[in-house]
Amino acid sequence: MSRKPPRYYARVRPPSRGWHREIPGRVRRYFDERRLLKYVLITGLSMFVIGYLVMTFLFFPGFGRSPIVTVPDLTGRTAGQAERAVERLGLDMLRGGQLPNPRVGRGRVLMQTPLPGEEVARGTQVRIVLSSGAETRVVPSIKGLSRADAIGLLQRYGFRVAVRNVLHRSEEGSIIGLRPEAGKPASLPGPVELLISAGPPKVLVPSVVGLLEDDAQARLQATSLSAGRVAYDPASAEPAGTVIAQSPAAGDSLRMGSSVRLTLAGADPRPPPPPTVTDTLAVDSAVAEPVVEEPIPDPEPEPDEPPRR
Repeated sequence: MSRKPPRYYARVRPPSRGWHREIPGRVRRYFDERRLLKYVLITGLSMFVIGYLVMTFLFFPGFGRSPIVTVPDLTGRTAGQAERAVERLGLDMLRGGQLPNPRVGRGRVLMQTPLPGEEVARGTQVRIVLSSGAETRVVPSIKGLSRADAIGLLQRYGFRVAVRNVLHRSEEGSIIGLRPEAGKPASLPGPVELLISAGPPKVLVPSVVGLLEDDAQARLQATSLSAGRVAYDPASAEPAGTVIAQSPAAGDSLRMGSSVRLTLAGADPRPPPPPTVTDTLAVDSAVAEPVVEEPIPDPEPEPDEPPRR
């Protein structure tokens, strides 16, 4: 029996619709109806879960957490840090006023209600009070006051007084000033230093023996000393006007501004001081009123006794 030869038919392409390109056959075979349905279901379920979680965290922040929370310690934190801490626990924050405090910095939490460690329900309002820093007050003037009065005045203003002795040219025990100075603000209860003079510092007395008077005074002034009382020795063999002795001696310690007594060779060139009015009156009265001697009267003769019989 003879076989018939196979017939070859030309593949007829379906007419294209519009301008869209034809989808390849392997793509059509992969995206069949079952797979498309599966992908649609998975995508829809994923979007539902994501949307549910977003809505839950946005509109129900306490969902899935305990309704009771412990109030944290907000003392010392800034207002922003305290607000973020309470919001993480589902609490609300209310800012109160401000109070001065020297230990807590300005703008930080000084007090809170409820207290740290208390258990409250979510949504409870936590009220905080911020610190305005240390209170300041102007340092008063103590001019003309004694040491005790100055200390009392500063203490009444609320300051802590610290007495400090410093070397100064003024008299020992006198008030030099304040630190901070009067009129400037200082924190309460802050310290205020009361500066008391401990007297001028001491310096070594230089040797001026053998110098002329002007040179000796210049050397003493260079060491913050001065020439004091000047005496003269006319019997000295040194040239006139030469310093032959000094007191205190060279090398001794003396406070600044003190004087050194000098002894110069030669006679005192200054004229003697004129007599005072009292001395003049005394001399004039002695000359004008000489002493008058009164005569002594002779004694009266005694009467003769009668003869005895």
